[in-house]
Amino acid sequence: MTEMMSAAEAAKKWGVSKRRVQTYCAEGRIFGAKKVSNAWMVPCNATKPGDKRALRYKEDYSIPEKPYLTSIDLFSGPGGLATGFRWAGIKPLIAVEWSYWTTQTYAQSHGADILDLNQYLTDPAELQPFLSPCEKPVLIYGDINLVSKELIDAILQSRFGVDTVDIVTGGAPCESFSMAGDRKEEDDRNQLYQNVLRIAKAVDARMFMFENVKGLFSKKMDGKAGAMYKAICDEFESEGKDDEPSYVLASRDKDTVLLKAVEYGVPQARERLFLVGLNRKYPELTFSYPKKTNGPGADFPYVTVGDAISDLPSIGVGCESTKYKFDIGTLESGTARDMFIRRMRGELSMPPEHLNFEEDTLTGHKAPGHTKKMLGRIELIKQGESMKSASLRLAAEGNDDLVAEYFPKKIYAARNRRLRPEEPSFTVTSHCLDEMIHPTANRGLSPREAARLQSFPDWYLFQGPYVKFHSDPEQDQYEQIGDAIPPLLAYALGKEVIKTLTA
Repeated sequence: MTEMMSAAEAAKKWGVSKRRVQTYCAEGRIFGAKKVSNAWMVPCNATKPGDKRALRYKEDYSIPEKPYLTSIDLFSGPGGLATGFRWAGIKPLIAVEWSYWTTQTYAQSHGADILDLNQYLTDPAELQPFLSPCEKPVLIYGDINLVSKELIDAILQSRFGVDTVDIVTGGAPCESFSMAGDRKEEDDRNQLYQNVLRIAKAVDARMFMFENVKGLFSKKMDGKAGAMYKAICDEFESEGKDDEPSYVLASRDKDTVLLKAVEYGVPQARERLFLVGLNRKYPELTFSYPKKTNGPGADFPYVTVGDAISDLPSIGVGCESTKYKFDIGTLESGTARDMFIRRMRGELSMPPEHLNFEEDTLTGHKAPGHTKKMLGRIELIKQGESMKSASLRLAAEGNDDLVAEYFPKKIYAARNRRLRPEEPSFTVTSHCLDEMIHPTANRGLSPREAARLQSFPDWYLFQGPYVKFHSDPEQDQYEQIGDAIPPLLAYALGKEVIKTLTA
């Protein structure tokens, strides 16, 4: 009689998730597998099937067991870039972030130890516990301008036994560059980008990567539109002193450095620019921006809002669901939706062990509450409409009374926009709670739904207040999510970094 093992035992033996084994069984890919009391049993002598999905997607989506390149992650936010880089095989050794709750999110999801910079500057002995050999990243909580070369060197050398990292990354706060901001020329935040170059030079990193918004292209300097972008590029390529590391940009061409997240499997029409610097000490290094994988002319279609969130449990206003009920085995194998949801659920983005992620458990899937007036307004807004376009339609239909009752006197085109399920989302921002309406339910998005549109996996644990007024100095979960770099976009870039530094 053939000895059998459970799906959980097979999963442990093969190094995959239990849900993956159940899918193999349901697809008939394990000879001799059978259901016993609604639970799959597998012959003990069975071998792990080849993954046909990976072949269909023409690349290996497996996560390296141990990342083999290292980074310093400046302006880290909640860790969107670090997540994508980890998927590619790049491990952050040090991160820097100034927002308290955002540091808590990063530390929880990436297993990092938090060093309070102000406490260290007051009492240098505070650094001592961080200097013992350890694999866990160090997240420096504080003002990046006060992070010294000496502090970076001490952590790298004593904790990790290295003098440098492969790449320094950073996306300086973009409010002064964004088209939605006030774009003041004298804004102190205009100079924060210099820290990316400063830290890269301090550790003599082989590469750096700077991320920002498209609005930087037109940002004024000395009254001249676009001069700020040129000045930043020029400074990144400045040679400095004879013994100082210097860098050359892989490109400064606007069409090349501007990437569209939707073209890399992110269900969102988000554009961000990435400037990549290569250390002149290594003239053999060449970096190519990633080729798009999704959309017209690519191998796969865009991932839509429906693809991204329709598997999540249905919830009403102010309600929460903590259990994932969708049968992932019903997905059509080899589709963009299949790959996206499997990554979100942990199959193609294996959760870090310290999180003890349970595949049927959800966090952050709580719908916001709404006033009676807001609910009335939401019900009047159709898919693809915003607060403004809906009010204009209603007025044209002779429903001025509804506009007067449910809409504010000052109407914003970017507020209360109902998503279309058959299309990617518009850009998720830090204002996403006010800007986005669920495509079919009459409510705003839950943090988990917003995180899905950013391509954060479901094992990601966002910390801090559920929601705060936007002017509050504490970043709530929606703001953290909206400010982040989409992990799948970072993953596409990270794979190119790997190619550059391991060729």
